[in-house]
Amino acid sequence: MKKKHYLLIAAFSYLFFLITAIPASTVVNLVNSNTPVNMQGIGGTIWEGDAALISINKTVELNNTKWSFTTWKLLLGQIAFQVTSEFDDRNIESEIGVSFLSKYFINDLTATLSAEKIASLANIPLVQLSGDINFSLDHAHWEKDELPLATGLITWTQAAITVADTVSLGKLTIALSENDQQFLLANIKNIDGDLSVSGQAELIPEANYSVDIILTPTASTSDNIKNSLSLFAKKQKNGDFLFKNTGQLNQLEL
Repeated sequence: MKKKHYLLIAAFSYLFFLITAIPASTVVNLVNSNTPVNMQGIGGTIWEGDAALISINKTVELNNTKWSFTTWKLLLGQIAFQVTSEFDDRNIESEIGVSFLSKYFINDLTATLSAEKIASLANIPLVQLSGDINFSLDHAHWEKDELPLATGLITWTQAAITVADTVSLGKLTIALSENDQQFLLANIKNIDGDLSVSGQAELIPEANYSVDIILTPTASTSDNIKNSLSLFAKKQKNGDFLFKNTGQLNQLEL
């Protein structure tokens, strides 16, 4: 029995070695042919490799991407890679993977991107965003055709929004967690802005969203900004403005 046991271990180890030794370019050809992802300048193996350029939907371009296989995650029923990359000349680091139950996940994501670049990717019309947005996500996971869950912090520094006038929001933070129904919840607040922001947004069943935010004018809030707030938020007796809305995510093209 011991001999048979050792033979099975040896066979499995050899098979595992063969798989991980497959050149990355072999898998990349399948990715390029069957997905909106195009990878160029490939080196190394599935186990550990790199790509000079990864283009996603011809919109997002990642440069100098490197990956390494996280072997011990197999014990948890997961296939995971440590990944470093560059987007818009800024570094991105994370662990990405999928479980044997087809649940996708991202761990320990750190990235800082310009708000202007994010607005461009999101195709937000008639609005100009300024400042830097830092992503520090502890964990995110989702299944195909299901809404995501995430924990972590998004910090927007020197935040500003320009439509006709520019509104400074100072430092705005979005803390991500789960709500009571186990859907994504975002608590939003800021400090040192022309406008004080406090509230939350959350995903709710049937792919809906809910937003409930209080906007409080400060001493530096201009009359033009206050008039603009009244166009989409309801003015309260104490002078605050309440922005409350619900809808479906497909209305936001998400």
